[in-house]
Amino acid sequence: MVAVLAAALLGPVLTPSVAGADVDKTGVRAVTSQTAAVVPGQSAWLSVVWTGDQTVTNWSTTVTAPAGVTVTYPTTRGGSDTSLYGSDTLVGSTQDFTAFKLRVPYTQTTSFPITLHSTYTSTCGDNGQCKEQGGGNDDKVRDRSTTATVTVPVVPATGPAFTQTTTTLTVPAGSNTFHQLAFTGGQADLADFTVRLGSVPAGLKVAYPADATVSRPAGGTALVGRTTDNVAVGLDATGLARGTYAVPLVISYTAATPATASGTVTLVVQ
Repeated sequence: MVAVLAAALLGPVLTPSVAGADVDKTGVRAVTSQTAAVVPGQSAWLSVVWTGDQTVTNWSTTVTAPAGVTVTYPTTRGGSDTSLYGSDTLVGSTQDFTAFKLRVPYTQTTSFPITLHSTYTSTCGDNGQCKEQGGGNDDKVRDRSTTATVTVPVVPATGPAFTQTTTTLTVPAGSNTFHQLAFTGGQADLADFTVRLGSVPAGLKVAYPADATVSRPAGGTALVGRTTDNVAVGLDATGLARGTYAVPLVISYTAATPATASGTVTLVVQ
């Protein structure tokens, strides 16, 4: 009788509940452990690849980066998060990626981690795979999430800070109009990029947009790395004889520190 009573008391403790926990069995995970490398001062679009065992929808990813590293997202979703390429659905047993932009300060000279938090929706899939116990797909919508930490390598910049793309300007004799000089950024962004003409030949008058003393890129105050932008200069050649002239350029910008470089444009007056 004592043994029966003891068994009755111990039974609820030794026998677990048959109800199973709602376990995420979608198998969603990051494939990428390391992004493409960046250089100090660079703005770059990067991506992380994801995969999963089951199809999930409503994909959304946000990125957390160290202090000083700025994160921006594609404008197609309003700029507050990023999704997958072309849609918000990650098809089971395939791969897709999320894209985001990082602006790395010049002071960031070593590799650093970023954390990606992704949310998505599962409707369980087939054969009850979303339930710990029981059979069949109950089609219940379940909101899930996963977090991944990925390394962003930082390497030293190589090559010139910028390239002067326009090296020759041809203008009609007696003309007075604005012309474009193109510059292409190197690997990193150059802040406060300005161009002015140095000592010009007698008879040539120079002007800059908005009556300024220098010209800045059309796209803003910076020359963004790996992109080409134009600066406008007004050339009044009404008092200049036909011929070919070497006109010096003074180019200023801020990288890790303020810097000044020289250039030359060949002016052909026809």
